[in-house]
Amino acid sequence: MKIMPEETSNNTTQGTARSLSRRRILGAGMAMVMAFGGWALPAAAADDFPGRGIEFVAGYGPGGGHDTMLRSMAKLIRDQDLTDTPISVVNKPGGSGATSMGYLNSHKGDGHYLMAATSSFITTPLSVNVGLDYQDFTPIARLGIDPTILVVAAGSSISSLDDIRNADRKLNVAGGGAGGIEHIATLMVSDALGVDLNYIPFQGDGEVTTALLSRQVDFAMVNPGAVADFVSSGRLNALAITTDERSELFPDLPTFTEQGYDVVAYVFRGLVAPADISDEAKAWLGDLVERVQATPEWKANYLDPNAIVPGYLNGKEFGEYLEETNELYETMLTRLGLIGG
Repeated sequence: MKIMPEETSNNTTQGTARSLSRRRILGAGMAMVMAFGGWALPAAAADDFPGRGIEFVAGYGPGGGHDTMLRSMAKLIRDQDLTDTPISVVNKPGGSGATSMGYLNSHKGDGHYLMAATSSFITTPLSVNVGLDYQDFTPIARLGIDPTILVVAAGSSISSLDDIRNADRKLNVAGGGAGGIEHIATLMVSDALGVDLNYIPFQGDGEVTTALLSRQVDFAMVNPGAVADFVSSGRLNALAITTDERSELFPDLPTFTEQGYDVVAYVFRGLVAPADISDEAKAWLGDLVERVQATPEWKANYLDPNAIVPGYLNGKEFGEYLEETNELYETMLTRLGLIGG
């Protein structure tokens, strides 16, 4: 190599010593960097989240409740510029939510997945042995609740809950599929009023409404959004709602509780992530969802049009709620003979 003028043959030994010293210092520095978590990059860089786009997972097909909620969220996040992180919605239908649960579980430890969770998140593992339950996921937030209302046809002899309690025969009740929230709510009504009721499950809210209007049943337990127009037009009368307090969507409709009957039951709408995600991922997802639900647009464009009652819970609160709900559903489904093995 080319020797600079000041590097004469007389100081070759001294230069070699200085070179060795510098290598030792550099070597020690490299060892310290490696010991404290990586090369010259900040330690936090290895944990930066998110590292890519977030996938919203719907356990039912396009147009369903899961899909509608997640696509409403994704649109709001984009329109309000709440994050630069790309958001995509994927549908993983099948097995009453079991397929999406398995899909999310396959990404354990990865916070880039966020799944819609409604009551099937609890009831499916209880009814069918899918090898997973609510404890295998990370609760992020509850966003709202779907109450159930008790409705009768206009002109019915039933005009109050006391009329049901004092009926001289077993009444027929229409609702959704066996083991669903309407079935559970009907069992609660039966307990609270001290009467025996004959629950008749139908395939959907449309069939429930038809059965009620045609007087095939005495009353129905149904989602208020499905019958709101019929109630407004006077063809159906609503007698009670299953929320803790009156809903601002139906301010004139009393709760069961205020009428002296302990019936509180509703479908929840929430979000969960895979198990074992980092605290940073959990905090980021929780913050994003909290900001979404705090916008006026969320209420105006999602909650109100879908007759969903606001009911936000953060991750910790949602986790406690899931535990309580699982205990309730397990008790009720056992009584109905619908617990799987």
